Amino acid sequence: MANIRNRLLLILGCVLVSVWALYPRTVIERVKRDGVFVYDTVQRVPLKKGLDLQGGMHLTLEVDESSQAVADKSEALDRALKVIRQRIDEFGVSEPVVQKVGDDRIVVELPGVDDPERAQALVSEAAFLQFQITDESGALERVISRLDEAARVAGVGTTTMIAGGDTAPRVGVTSLFGADSTAKDSTPSDSTKADTAAAVTNSRGIFSNGISQGQMPGQYIVRGEAYEAIAAALELPSVQAAIPPGKSLKWGTEQIVAPGGESYRELYMLESKPIITGESLTDARPTTDPVDGNVVTFTLNNEGGRKFKNETAKYLKRNMAIVLDDQVVTAPTIQSPIGRNGQITLGGSTLQQAQDLALVLRAGALPVPLKITEVRNIGASLGQDSIDKGVMALGIAMALVVIIMIGYYRFAGVLAVCALALYVLYTLAVLAGFDAVITLPGLAGFVLSVGIAVDANVLIFERIREELDGGKSVRLAIDEGFRHALSAIVDSSVTTILSGAVLYQYGSGPVRGFAVTLIAGVVASLFTALFVSRTFFMLWLQQTRGAKALSI
Repeated sequence: MANIRNRLLLILGCVLVSVWALYPRTVIERVKRDGVFVYDTVQRVPLKKGLDLQGGMHLTLEVDESSQAVADKSEALDRALKVIRQRIDEFGVSEPVVQKVGDDRIVVELPGVDDPERAQALVSEAAFLQFQITDESGALERVISRLDEAARVAGVGTTTMIAGGDTAPRVGVTSLFGADSTAKDSTPSDSTKADTAAAVTNSRGIFSNGISQGQMPGQYIVRGEAYEAIAAALELPSVQAAIPPGKSLKWGTEQIVAPGGESYRELYMLESKPIITGESLTDARPTTDPVDGNVVTFTLNNEGGRKFKNETAKYLKRNMAIVLDDQVVTAPTIQSPIGRNGQITLGGSTLQQAQDLALVLRAGALPVPLKITEVRNIGASLGQDSIDKGVMALGIAMALVVIIMIGYYRFAGVLAVCALALYVLYTLAVLAGFDAVITLPGLAGFVLSVGIAVDANVLIFERIREELDGGKSVRLAIDEGFRHALSAIVDSSVTTILSGAVLYQYGSGPVRGFAVTLIAGVVASLFTALFVSRTFFMLWLQQTRGAKALSI
């Protein structure tokens, strides 16, 4: 009696857990409304549809050799493939397709993702992180005439880029590790305007006319009208050769808009050699600070932490630029030596942008730059008619199984159908628990596992029939039937699970969806056939006390 009660409690507990796993959840999702992506609260069952059922994004990437040639593109893509897969996994896209095609391309398919900008940034950002000290020697001022001349000889910016006496405001930078400096919306003083007006009058080079001193050493402000010309000039080898040895010029990430509506960009003169790079980074997490806004906190490994502390101790009260993909994110003042932990302040960036930055930093930098050669939104590849037919096939298969089991095995078939209903519930719950994706091959795997679940009951029932024909009592026949059928059921299930595991390991996309559904179904069928069905038989024997003949 106690044994039956414990069995029933375990079955009931599994039912409650399954219902909880499949109960529609209220979640915040990024959805598209009226052509605009917004965050909204939606309620849905925690089962996702795959690319063939709901469509998504298709991206094709190739190695970008515009800046330098890559000797072994195939090997470089193999390494890039691992980084992209890790980024996609952390991004939370279920059942993605990330595979190498030939020796020069990577194809990425993301079910349910139709935001081109975010998807492209996710897979193509290099995420190369460096920490560099800003220049305090006034190196740019000493060579600015040489830069003007090099640009003039190359035919870039031969006309004055800034008209009149207006100048860029002096822009401050918020310190990450210490006190804040002047805010970014500070306005220029009259003396600054006069000084810049004189500079514009005395020189007509694009660097002299377009650049003014920022709020801290090594920081400069470039007016919006001059940005394109100066950026083009900095790409020229002759202009790069005029930059002092051991120094480098890097742009800031943000475009600053002054109260008057004029836009500016930050330009930094930095020490070329970084004090540390992102290779030492072990973790990065987004968070919201009440003062600094959205930030990304990072952790370095032990060796990186020791080096970072020693290096920052040498540059106290100096500004350190945090450079991501050759652009300066922030340039905090080092107030004290920094160890393993620090943070990157993102200014006005959203929490989603902070989450994406933390994701790509954790996944690591791409070994080679990649360019996206094809982007397209793809609809459900099978069409609604095919989906409806697939669901109909599943319904017909289950209905036929119910009819055959009850018609052939009568009362024992009814018990098997009850166990089969629990099997369906348990399988869907397992899929939801593992955040699996439903694809049409997955539905096929589900139908196949239904047949396997019934097959286990068929083996048991046929063995019970043999024992009853041999003259054994009903109770003994049931016990012997389950005991003798156990080895055959376990053997067939294990071989099926191994086959599914091989498909999952070496397959991709829909093949993996088929494997996951098949494995989950086989595991659930073992539980329902060997445990649930036997519990039903034990409950029936207890109620009848073995006095009734078994209808089988």
